[in-house]
Amino acid sequence: MKRILIALAVVFFASASAHAQQAIFADSMDAKATQPDTVESSFPGGVPAWNKFLAHNLVYPDKAVRKRVDGTVVVQFIVDKDGSIYDIQAISGPKLLQDAAMDVIRNSPKWKPAIVKSVKLKSYKKQPITFKIVEDK
Repeated sequence: MKRILIALAVVFFASASAHAQQAIFADSMDAKATQPDTVESSFPGGVPAWNKFLAHNLVYPDKAVRKRVDGTVVVQFIVDKDGSIYDIQAISGPKLLQDAAMDVIRNSPKWKPAIVKSVKLKSYKKQPITFKIVEDK
């Protein structure tokens, strides 16, 4: 009997705010100033909440299961100033898995927007989502 395992890569990579600069750390004597002035956009609740959301909402396409297609899809999208998601595109990965990966991003709740010096900005994100079929023994 086959069992489907969906492995989720939760590392956000190549993420950058449209206008953000590198975080600058001030004098370590000033506790307030030691905080970075840049905060990247993120899923509310962080990585644990993102994993839980993916586990409950990501659907492995039946056709991909039948054809035994697995692999990693990289989805690129924009998190707007209000946390809404748009311009969702699969930029790599098996075609049979791309729609499912884009759908889970599209159906996610609003994200926390990027912040630079207390100003909310839109940010560009890339998220790998790995699908893997594993045989039960």
